[in-house]
Amino acid sequence: MKTLAVNTTRLAEETWRQRVDQTPAQPDEFARLALAIVESIEQHRDEHGLNEAISQAKEDLVDALTNQELKHFGEVVVGARRQAKLQEWLDADRDKLHSGQLDHQERVSVGHQYEALRHEACEYNHHLRSVIELSGHHFDREDLTNWLVDVSQGRHEWAVAEIQGAVSEVALHAALQGVPELAGVRYGSVAEDLAGYDFIAELNGKLLTVDAKTGKYWPLDERKHGHRHLEVSVPHEAVNGFWIKRPAMERLRTEIRQALQIPHHVEHTWRLTPVQA
Repeated sequence: MKTLAVNTTRLAEETWRQRVDQTPAQPDEFARLALAIVESIEQHRDEHGLNEAISQAKEDLVDALTNQELKHFGEVVVGARRQAKLQEWLDADRDKLHSGQLDHQERVSVGHQYEALRHEACEYNHHLRSVIELSGHHFDREDLTNWLVDVSQGRHEWAVAEIQGAVSEVALHAALQGVPELAGVRYGSVAEDLAGYDFIAELNGKLLTVDAKTGKYWPLDERKHGHRHLEVSVPHEAVNGFWIKRPAMERLRTEIRQALQIPHHVEHTWRLTPVQA
C-alpha cells in the first residue's frame, strides 16, 4: 500500500483545519486524510483509550472539513471501528433472539436494541456505498480495505464484506439503469433498505422493488407486501476493484430482463458507472 508520511498529529490537525472548500478534492488528499486518521488513533490510544482516540481523530481531522466529498470519506474511515463492533453486537443479539431462552420482556428489550443497531449499520452501508460510487476513482479497493482494517483494529473479514456489499449494490444499480423499461430507478432509503428493498423502480407503471443478494443463483421474481419484488445475486467476479466488467454487466442485465419477462431489446449503450471491458 502506498504510504504518505505525516510528521505529527498536530501538523495533520492544522493541515486539515485549514482545508477550504475546493472542488474537486485532489486524489492524494484521500490517502493523506486516511493515514492521518490512522496515525492519530495510534498516537493517542495508549494514553486516552481507543474510543477517545477515535473521537479525537474525528474532531481534529474530519469534523472541520468543508469539502463534503472528503468529509464523507473521512467519516467512513473514522467510523470503521464502531461499525465492526456493531456487527459483532448484531450477531450476538441475533443469536439471543433465536436461542429460545429469552422471556417476553427480554425479547422485547433485545429486539429494540437489535433494530436500533440495524438502523445504524444500514446508514453506514449507505454512506460507504456513496463514497465508493462518488470517490472510488481517487483510491483503490485494497487501500480502502487496509484503512478500514487499521481503524477497526484488524477486522479484515468485516472490512472485506462491507466493501463487497457496497460494490455489489453499485454494480446492480448500474445494471438496473441499463434496462430502459425500468423507470425511476433509485436506491432505497434507509427505511426501505431495512424492509428489504435496496432499489425502487417502476415496471409498466407498477412498483418494483429489488434486493441485492450474495451468492450465485438465478434472479428470483416474487410478490412481496403486495407488489412485485426481485432478488438479484451480483457475482463477485462482476467487479474488478471498483470497476464493473462489461461482459458481467451485460449478463446481469440479461438475467434481470428474463426474470421480469421483458422482451429482448437492442443493447442499451449509455452507462453511468465506469465499465471495464
